[in-house]
Amino acid sequence: MKGMLYGVGVGPGDKKLLTLHAVETLNNADVIAVPDTGGEKTAFKIVEEYIAGKELKYCSMPMIRDPEQLRQSHESCAEELCALLDRGLNIAFITLGDPTVYSTYMYVHRLVTGKGYKAEIVNGIPSFCAAAGRLGVSLCDGKEALHIIPSSYDGLDALLTLPGSKVLMKSGKKITQIKDKLEQHGLLEKAKMAECCGMENEKLYDSLEDLNEDSSYFSIILVKGEI
Repeated sequence: MKGMLYGVGVGPGDKKLLTLHAVETLNNADVIAVPDTGGEKTAFKIVEEYIAGKELKYCSMPMIRDPEQLRQSHESCAEELCALLDRGLNIAFITLGDPTVYSTYMYVHRLVTGKGYKAEIVNGIPSFCAAAGRLGVSLCDGKEALHIIPSSYDGLDALLTLPGSKVLMKSGKKITQIKDKLEQHGLLEKAKMAECCGMENEKLYDSLEDLNEDSSYFSIILVKGEI
């Protein structure tokens, strides 16, 4: 019998935000697949105490945007995981936040299921929900819309004109440019930010006025719409 692949969301950074479902899945898995971006393995650090003694499978997931290189890394990862599934091993692929929100896991999920294997998603607390909680912000009230925006990609100006609240993700090294965009659209005073939410180096910003340096990749900007 072939094994099962689980995409396990481990939340934004605080191990206390792991769901019971996630912990149970990690405990029952034969292999833990760990995304390897070449830097700190943040997801691994969150779950480390729950996977002692487990077999680890590191999956190369470079932080690049070249479509062909990304496709090759996803396909290579899927093939390696399928080989383990053929041995009847159950795999828990850990991913920050929730697997359904800007997660590399979903590319692997589609490739694996496309080959006829079974896979299941174990949801985690999304980073922007945790950030909103830490900042004391309601993401949406009443009929207010909520927009999730990859802010370092093209098209930001048009997306900032949408009515409702906005979550700006993937800011990273373009944080000062994004700040300028917010100011141009008259949104800077409505913006708050959480950097490395739930992690030891967490920083919370009630105002972006004094933000003049590159932020961590794990930065979430919340722009509250009109109530």
